[in-house]
Amino acid sequence: MNHLCGLPHLNYGDDYSHVALEPYELETLAAFRQRFYDSAPPMIDYTTGEEKKDSSSHHQFECNETNLISRRVLTPQYVFSHDKLPPSGWRPLDDCTLYRFLLADRQKDGKFDMEASYQRLIAALLFRKQYRSDVIVYNIWNELSPPTHVQRCKEMRVAIWAGTDYNSRPVVFERLGQFFSSGNATLMTEEEWEESYLYFLETHFCKMRQISMKSGVAIDRIVYFADFSGVVSSIMNRKIWKVIPLLKRLVKKVESHYPEIVDHITLFNVPTIASAAYKVVRGFLDPVTADKIELFSGVPSERFKELMGEDVIPAEYGGRNNIDYPQTLR
Repeated sequence: MNHLCGLPHLNYGDDYSHVALEPYELETLAAFRQRFYDSAPPMIDYTTGEEKKDSSSHHQFECNETNLISRRVLTPQYVFSHDKLPPSGWRPLDDCTLYRFLLADRQKDGKFDMEASYQRLIAALLFRKQYRSDVIVYNIWNELSPPTHVQRCKEMRVAIWAGTDYNSRPVVFERLGQFFSSGNATLMTEEEWEESYLYFLETHFCKMRQISMKSGVAIDRIVYFADFSGVVSSIMNRKIWKVIPLLKRLVKKVESHYPEIVDHITLFNVPTIASAAYKVVRGFLDPVTADKIELFSGVPSERFKELMGEDVIPAEYGGRNNIDYPQTLR
């Protein structure tokens, strides 16, 4: 959340979400913003964690006709102190974050479901408080080593950030097929996998913030590529059916609180025999996310080149990127 806060040099400015939005979208964003700030708990002094007794949340946050928060007492921040947040996890949010949650529940006819987005957002803030997501953000941003079990999970489910695509978005490659066939899903507890996945998702935001700082362009999406090599053996030894419950848990319990951060998803080296498993997985994905998926039976070299330079494509897929891309620990 708030990964673009405090970067005034961005081409789009602090409220970059307003760029290229239609009047209806701007009006909905303004109404959603007001709804969120109206729900603010009594003002909290984020330096002490104590309630400010002389403040009224409904009067501290008001929106004017220019769609900007006026009299903003609390400024959205990327890194928050977990201990200073109220029990609800509520904190000021920028328009980028608010609009992401609106998009997550946008209907196919283009209309927004503001109530669904609001409930999703409130649930996400509570989740972040309960699962100490802001501690993870602090650790990643300050390059602190993750817990030992998180590092082990990373070795057992391998993913890398290979660089950026032509639109400066972080490019993620993952050896998903090897994870399916490894049997690693049962070697760590569900809670350990959840924390590892939180580190994975929060790293996306850290990468987007770093790229935005360097390029001066607001980046709010990643692109994701999953290699399904090895999935056939996982089907033959039936280990894949032990992985799917874990994936479903991660999607429902964790990923649902991180909406609209992936621009598109490419699954490659997907054999025909894996179609049944894919249908099961697609069934519990968010429909908006599922619609972003494209499948290839082999390595889609030309598709890769359409999206990114050869210096970003890992060497084993025909590119010139010799980045360390380890095999999955078994």
